[in-house]
Amino acid sequence: MAIGIFMLLFLIMSLISLAGILLLFLWKDGSRREALFYLLAAWGLLISFCSIISLPSNFIASRLVSFAFGLLSAVGIFWHRNLEKKTDPQTKKASHTVSFLLVAASILLGILKLYGLV
Repeated sequence: MAIGIFMLLFLIMSLISLAGILLLFLWKDGSRREALFYLLAAWGLLISFCSIISLPSNFIASRLVSFAFGLLSAVGIFWHRNLEKKTDPQTKKASHTVSFLLVAASILLGILKLYGLV
């Protein structure tokens, strides 16, 4: 019974992640896209936190890997905030794409870690 509930939880988390990442790259509206970016960054940190606390305390290497996946999301936020001040629109667009890719990688790798595939 409990395993089925956890599997359903993982599927819902995966669908939310997939839909969020697709919307992040397909939306053209700036304000909604920014809000979605920050929500997905928090989602990536939450997934990483869940992955860290789900492991026993003596699984240090696996916990560090989960922490590194969450760190990708934090780096994405840092990249987005610091390079946002650039005035060149081409550089600004490229920096947004890099920060979006970092957050997307954090979410995808975190989900794969929870499934036990990484």
